Amino acid sequence: MSNNETTTSILAYAETHPNFSTEDLFAYLHERTGINKSSLAWYLFKLVNANALVRTGRGMYAKVTKQVFTPNPTEEVKEIYSSLQTYFPFAKFCVYHGEIIAPLQHHLSSNRIIYVETERDSAETVFNFLKEKAYESYLRPDKEMIYRYIDMDKKAIFVKNLISEAPLQKISDVPMPTVEKLLVDILRDTDFFYLQGSESEHIIENAFNLYTVNRNRLFRYAGRRKVKEELSSILENLNIQ
Repeated sequence: MSNNETTTSILAYAETHPNFSTEDLFAYLHERTGINKSSLAWYLFKLVNANALVRTGRGMYAKVTKQVFTPNPTEEVKEIYSSLQTYFPFAKFCVYHGEIIAPLQHHLSSNRIIYVETERDSAETVFNFLKEKAYESYLRPDKEMIYRYIDMDKKAIFVKNLISEAPLQKISDVPMPTVEKLLVDILRDTDFFYLQGSESEHIIENAFNLYTVNRNRLFRYAGRRKVKEELSSILENLNIQ
């Protein structure tokens, strides 16, 4: 069977099997074509990279029918990240604008904050660097600080800790959050207090309706952030399978 025929067979299988395992696909194809597991893994890798299939869990795949959450970084985000990269070449970052949350919201609220996440040991140094560059910056602001002193409708930078193994994606060379990271952070971080409660449930529901969500990645990160049980309960209440 040619490469094109094998690809067509995999996608045809995906059409009739909304969420399938590598083992089930292998059993189906091997009987018909004699394909081996390493060859199948190569085809699946290519189809995921081509955005024709998406990994939905360990050894689980589905045809892409929803959008992949790929927010574009603003020019200001690009400039800030470029500057940080120059001065802190060995530090890890996640940089994004609060506006990327808007498509997920039920009740739209203004958020012009730029979030700069970096390792705990680097956070204060990065914060001081941004202050010296004349950016209005806040180091790990909590609910009380935001409520009393910060207008989310005005430009500012929040410098936060980047959790190890947080799921990130590079867009235009800028490391940004995946949808899985964003959902967990909204549940967990005190600076997202205004989105928590019923609004966070709407956000999670909208994310699952609009975008492809990798459950393994979501729950792995939720486990690291100690909100796995809360997330499971929300998904159960929303009847999200």
